[in-house]
Amino acid sequence: MSTYSKATLLQMNADPKYGYNWIKNLENINDNQQVVLYPTGFGSLYTGNIYIALPSTLTLTDYIRNKYNLSL
Repeated sequence: MSTYSKATLLQMNADPKYGYNWIKNLENINDNQQVVLYPTGFGSLYTGNIYIALPSTLTLTDYIRNKYNLSL
């Protein structure tokens, strides 16, 4: 999976090419942390799928999958 920096995600989240505010959980990511984007089961008519940014070191457990409604 690709990893991203917070700065890259903030730029992507504000780009009209992708839509606005389609990446969630950015406020909980540190500036120097690498994250992975995961699709959620949530969506919007305007932006399509909603994605959650989670640390790349995080192990995906059933609890995490349910908490963020991950559609993996």
